[in-house]
Amino acid sequence: MHLNLSSFLQWKINIHLYRKLGWRLALVYIMILGRFYFLFKRKEKKKIEGAIKTVFGSQKGPHEIKMIVKGVLRGILWHYFEKIYNVYTPVERLKNFFDHHIQPEGIGAIEQGIARGKGVLMVTSHFGGIEYIPKYLATRNFPVTILAKFSSEHLRNISLEQAGQLAINLIDPTICPNIIKMMLDNLRKNRIVITQCDEIEEWRPSLHEEVFFLGKRIHLDKTINTLLKRGDTTLVFALMHRVDHHGYQFVAHSRDEILGAFEPSANRTVGELVLRYLEQYIYHHPEEWYQWKKVPEIKTARGTAVPAGDIKSPAWMRPALEGIPQ
Repeated sequence: MHLNLSSFLQWKINIHLYRKLGWRLALVYIMILGRFYFLFKRKEKKKIEGAIKTVFGSQKGPHEIKMIVKGVLRGILWHYFEKIYNVYTPVERLKNFFDHHIQPEGIGAIEQGIARGKGVLMVTSHFGGIEYIPKYLATRNFPVTILAKFSSEHLRNISLEQAGQLAINLIDPTICPNIIKMMLDNLRKNRIVITQCDEIEEWRPSLHEEVFFLGKRIHLDKTINTLLKRGDTTLVFALMHRVDHHGYQFVAHSRDEILGAFEPSANRTVGELVLRYLEQYIYHHPEEWYQWKKVPEIKTARGTAVPAGDIKSPAWMRPALEGIPQ
């Protein structure tokens, strides 16, 4: 049996202990388990370290790189705590947590999209407290649809029960024969359909569009552009940014806000600009992104890469940095 961090932290005995200990001690326990995991899974840790060095090596010294790696590993464990807390906490208690610990910014972009009546394609990322986004929006009475895979039947049943309580629609890519059609159907029902732009292993590369991302020239995933073209829907880019222990800022950016951060160009699609916008968040808060170990798997287009000195934000992107939480 292949053991990964997700399955290790979600062993039945560990889930039992989390709930017995209480969530504050459960977080400490998860951090301890994570240290043991990365102690034995050194190749996985090295892969993360290597990716971080590749992206930041020309900009930061060894000590800064070391601190980023430490923050990233801790951020990954925070993510799994959030994931487990999100699943095993009753809806009413979650709502109370959201009310006290999440500050929204830019939520008007979502409201305007719903008012338009053609649905909202919400693009997010494996960043910060992403696990909270669907339920947070649902508790604010937004109609939410998400793509969700389940590692066990037990997890599926719990998730379906909570989704029913919050009127969240679940699309399971492992059993849905046509995901794009299902997403478009939900958009036509004027729902918020949440998808991730950094699902690297699920990317559907375009042969005609390329983009620089984290120092690599890659073939752009065409999913977002396809959905926008076929659905005539509203685009919103949103993240759940961690601001301190158990404190979050839900930030939402409209399509106009994203387009306004870049110099006009007929060659840039919205799908490209969303990915570049995410890139800026990753540069500013690398500890919140937990796809680092998959960076080496990102295939370059024509074998090219950005020269080391060009990894920093280009001049035309800098205005966007003003809108990114620090």
